[in-house]
Amino acid sequence: MKQEFYTYDNIRASVENGAALLFLTDFGTGKYGKINFINLCDEGDEICVGEAFGDCEAAKGVFDLISPVEGTVAEVNASVLDSPEKLTGNDFLVKIVLSAEAACFLSAEEYEKYIRTDKAKYQPPRNRKV
Repeated sequence: MKQEFYTYDNIRASVENGAALLFLTDFGTGKYGKINFINLCDEGDEICVGEAFGDCEAAKGVFDLISPVEGTVAEVNASVLDSPEKLTGNDFLVKIVLSAEAACFLSAEEYEKYIRTDKAKYQPPRNRKV
């Protein structure tokens, strides 16, 4: 059974058959502005919940992509790396084979309510410390 959930960091996880596809939401891509560069983890990397699986350089700064799931990276979307400026909420970033049950954060309805709040509009992304 396919499940979808969202995070306050504007990541959408589509979970099915023990794997999760991670996306940056349309709200996230709009909030951060044009994405100039994206860096993603490598296939075979182990990722934990709350850990960065990549980062983006956008018009409004550099920010981490925070994983809501734990597991091994099975696939990295090369087309996103080649053309980050074309990234939309329909382009998956990575596929992760889960090593633990996915933690559910926000449902689609809860996420829609959240992105209408001032907190969502003005909360800065988790910027990478340089």
